[in-house]
Amino acid sequence: MTPPASKEQYRLEQEAFVSNHGGTTPQEVVFTLLPAVCGVLLATTTLGILRRYTIHANPRVVLEFVLTVIPTVLCCTVLSGHIGSVCVIMISVSLLNIMLLLSSKGINFPGLTMRLPVIGKRPFITNFRALTNIITAICILAVDFPIFPRRFAKTEVYGYSLMDTGVGLFVLANALVAPEARDFSTYRQTGFSETLVRNMKGCLRSCAPLLALGFGRFAMVEYVGYQKHVTEYGVHWNFFITLAIVKLFTSMITSTISSKYSLLSGIWILWMHEYTMSTKGLKTWVLRDGPRDDFFSANREGLISVPGYVGLYFVGVAIGRLIHSTYQNSHTRSSTDISVKLNGFEFGVRSNESMLLCIKLFLISAQTYIVMLFCDFKVSRRLANAGYCMWIVILTTTLLGFLLFVEIVLDVINSAISEPCIESKTERLRKSLRLNLKKHVESKTEENDECAIKRSLEIFDAVNYNGLFFFLVSNVVTGLVNMSVYTLYTKQSVALLILIIYMAVNILSALILYRLKISIKL
Repeated sequence: MTPPASKEQYRLEQEAFVSNHGGTTPQEVVFTLLPAVCGVLLATTTLGILRRYTIHANPRVVLEFVLTVIPTVLCCTVLSGHIGSVCVIMISVSLLNIMLLLSSKGINFPGLTMRLPVIGKRPFITNFRALTNIITAICILAVDFPIFPRRFAKTEVYGYSLMDTGVGLFVLANALVAPEARDFSTYRQTGFSETLVRNMKGCLRSCAPLLALGFGRFAMVEYVGYQKHVTEYGVHWNFFITLAIVKLFTSMITSTISSKYSLLSGIWILWMHEYTMSTKGLKTWVLRDGPRDDFFSANREGLISVPGYVGLYFVGVAIGRLIHSTYQNSHTRSSTDISVKLNGFEFGVRSNESMLLCIKLFLISAQTYIVMLFCDFKVSRRLANAGYCMWIVILTTTLLGFLLFVEIVLDVINSAISEPCIESKTERLRKSLRLNLKKHVESKTEENDECAIKRSLEIFDAVNYNGLFFFLVSNVVTGLVNMSVYTLYTKQSVALLILIIYMAVNILSALILYRLKISIKL
């Protein structure tokens, strides 16, 4: 293909390339995200096999990148039509790894009883938040290349697409770990005015950088003549401004209403949002190709979607409260023994909160899907209507359920392999007669950590440590690539190479800050 005659012509071609798309099916969106979940299981089990060897941290990070990020890039682009085959291969190799892990320790399967750990940081939340950032970063650049399927690009009016989920997943990912999701106090320790002042001070401190980023992005786009999809947020509005305004409104509301009513608050806000749009003609106003001759009409998508994201945030807080309350005082609760007989072998597993929570998450997803079908809600990213918010809840709980299932599998493997590992090393320590009882106990704990498979990946921890900074770097590098390369005319192999290098640069920037323990709060 011949490059354009002018930059202005190319800018118009780019805007047309990402506009007026109808999306795909919700099943394909979920299916496209599954390789990222399979990558977590594949990477953790592969590293579990290699843990007996002394591997430097840097090669380990490269392996994590190859087994998680690169398959996700491929499935979002050139392998989008073969995602099922990719998942089957990744799961098959993971099962082989699990068999090697168990056989290498000589596990005695008959009568094996395992108590899964239920305390500490939950890796599945970290993995979900990191994958949200990583997949969004991949899409914002990949969409400018022909190798990115147009059905994954943002929809123009109604429909489902991979890129439509970005801002919704960001809002829910923040809500899961918000202070309101962890607040289980039964009474307010301060009055309304004191709570409002405290919340607003904290909100203004966190909103100021977001607003600065939002206005700065708008100024840079206008200055360099960068292409923009106007129906995404509006003429002046963007992702960072949406996050800032949502944070402002949620801080004011939580000063008035206790977080234990977050689910009711979220449902009420979404219902009022849907009712107002349907009865006041706002849907037609937003979705029509009308003039954008004042601030409100120019940014109608950004303005009208704020109530939807506020309601979605409170629903996310409710999901976060469910997750965090599940693990509160878990050590005092009784467990349930489950015995399974298979071909003469008996497997005894003691169920715990993680298993029950996994079932609850899938039930929430199923119930929300049934309600969505019964009410016949349409999904519109531009409106952030009830249908869109319910779709994001379905997607989030499904992903959390799968990631928690992966964590449970890893916990079961750790329970099976850690005890033989401890016994063998304890025997060697006893023979050496060099350690006293205190050191011996400490060594057993350290060895348990060495023998166990790590349930989270370092690159995911790094991305999660500075999530918004990672997204900012991704936006900056995306802009640099678009200003340096004619993405619409790039060959498939070159486009893939650019995407892989781009993701490596993004993750490396987050990894350096993570290892230096530098947290950039935006």
